[in-house]
Amino acid sequence: MSTSGSNKMASVPIKGIHRVKRKLADGTVREYHYASRGRGSVPFWNDGMAFGIGSPEYLAALSSARPVAEKARGLFREITIAFLASQDFTRLSARSQSDIRGSIFHPKSGIDKKFGGGPRAIFDDPRIRGVVLKWRDEIGGKVGDDRMRHLQRIVGWAVDRSMLRQNNLTRLRGIYRSNRSNVLWTDDEIDTFIKGAPEHIGRILIAATETGLRPGDLAQLGRSHIHPTPGGQRIVIWTAKRKRLASIPVTKRMAELIEATPANQDRFIVNRSGQPYQHENYLGDAVSTWRDKLHIRPELRLYDARGTAATRLLMADATMKEIATVMGWSLKHAAEVIERYAALSPEMSDSVAVKLATAKGKA
Repeated sequence: MSTSGSNKMASVPIKGIHRVKRKLADGTVREYHYASRGRGSVPFWNDGMAFGIGSPEYLAALSSARPVAEKARGLFREITIAFLASQDFTRLSARSQSDIRGSIFHPKSGIDKKFGGGPRAIFDDPRIRGVVLKWRDEIGGKVGDDRMRHLQRIVGWAVDRSMLRQNNLTRLRGIYRSNRSNVLWTDDEIDTFIKGAPEHIGRILIAATETGLRPGDLAQLGRSHIHPTPGGQRIVIWTAKRKRLASIPVTKRMAELIEATPANQDRFIVNRSGQPYQHENYLGDAVSTWRDKLHIRPELRLYDARGTAATRLLMADATMKEIATVMGWSLKHAAEVIERYAALSPEMSDSVAVKLATAKGKA
């Protein structure tokens, strides 16, 4: 929040400030200050900052912002600056904003490094497609695809606002393909992790393997999501990525985690200080850190717990159709994942094989 007196201007009049009020996604109305009215102008202050209008920090921010907008005129950098200041960007999730900023400002292969200093008119030339594809290929992998996808988003936004005449980056497809359906946590690996990691970190993997929820949903999971059923309990939660209502049966191990959660703790996954994680990435980072400390297979990630969770649901007598619905998979993919897990976990093979055959017969 702004400091006391932040809504008062300095005693010396400050000229040339463009003030804009915007309503954010959560309903908050925020005031932004721009160094100029041009398209290349970027907000240098808003009323959520810790320093007030007219303060030394405010004047320093104003001074540094003006040259940026002026030097960017006519360059592609002018477009990226305007995009970052737009509601199309500011209304995105914190994760999406962070990813796009990373693509723009990466010091070696970022969008600004490659294209920012060039005239923005180069994107009106159809030959830019080849330049972008070569840049994407030089970066390679999923990172290259993500950078290209973020550049496509910026260019599309600029065309919609007549900052560019045409979009020459449509229908450029990524080339990275990842199949991690056979990368699953075995029972021994899960037990090793839970025994060796701190209790609050172990709970992350337990919840992930028992529910199949993505890290962002795990971070929000709490008592309000638990509902009774005739035979036990279920988790009902709107998933953040697919925006759908998931209904997940509570397994015995998940029920034990819920029961062990202190009564005054609303969320089931918290950090060492007992506070909710501020970003979903921290959950995956914590699991990867202790995976390495415990010398568990380095290719395993928290996200791979989703495949394991499918088998957990099957062992809890969920049908193949129920598993596919909970996980957002096709029946075929759900069966393939479970078969792979059974092969990797001999101690569960017989039981899983019987249930799998029964489930397939009903599918």
